[in-house]
Amino acid sequence: MTGPNGTGDGTVVGTGVGTGEDLGQLRQKIDAIDSQLHDLLMQRTELAVAVGAAKAAKQPLSGDSPAEGAKFIRPAREAKILRRLTARHMGKLPKAVVVRMWREMISALLQVEGPFAVAVYAPASQPGFWDVARDHYGSRVKILTFSRVDRALSAVMDGSATVAVLPFPREDDTGPWWRRLVGSAQLPHVIARLPFGDPGNQRNPDLQALVVGRTPTEPTDRDHSLLVLETAEPVSRSTFRQALAGVGLTTSFIHGGRDNLDTDLNLVEVAGYVDGSDPRLGLVASSLGNGAKLHSIGSYAEPLTKEELADEPSGH
Repeated sequence: MTGPNGTGDGTVVGTGVGTGEDLGQLRQKIDAIDSQLHDLLMQRTELAVAVGAAKAAKQPLSGDSPAEGAKFIRPAREAKILRRLTARHMGKLPKAVVVRMWREMISALLQVEGPFAVAVYAPASQPGFWDVARDHYGSRVKILTFSRVDRALSAVMDGSATVAVLPFPREDDTGPWWRRLVGSAQLPHVIARLPFGDPGNQRNPDLQALVVGRTPTEPTDRDHSLLVLETAEPVSRSTFRQALAGVGLTTSFIHGGRDNLDTDLNLVEVAGYVDGSDPRLGLVASSLGNGAKLHSIGSYAEPLTKEELADEPSGH
């Protein structure tokens, strides 16, 4: 791994500025570094194309539908890349800018690998979700906007979008969208949480969203998972929380209630990576009895923290 001043080909670019260097000489150095950066960017593109071909060999494309893009995206891998870069970054360039630059590049190269489109819940009253989607998936990605959450989710289900950016669940949601992810392993599931980095100048920097798609989830070293408890009769939240704690799962929140079919559904977020094959799901359901079922509806890599995005103190 090269250091902060490495070019990737063994050449080290000096960062010291000599007292005798004039503006023209400094600009020549910048031009030389720009050329090196551009060369590396082109090399990275070639590697991304090769990666896409390798993925397509394992999972051949069956058309040019945006649904095919699920075969290429890897949110866990992207999260690991950004965590590594922010951890090693030094200098005056803000870490938030580094994240934004890499997000733009990652998204652009995903579109080189295969078809990709993003469905976004973006009603006139909450345009900030469009900003969240644009900042994460890049300025050139195809974005489909919907004034209703269910229609944005349907775009992923019918294959007209690769992923959907939806509001983070709230206790007071009417007809919560996450209920539609329960019932089959073939349904879309949660794959990411946004914003992953600093919200910057988004129109509503406090908005939180989840990304839903069909790409397989993978663990990173810091994850959260979403589970849904399905029961014929209500189960108290304290009982549910205790059952989860009994198998080592710590809860962040529990939302839920009865739906129109008189089924009691409770959404819970737990720390760590839990997929549908995790044996703890069966243990919790068995402990609750009465035909209880515990479904996994996805997971996400924990976004970068303010501490991870903090820049060097002035004067360093």
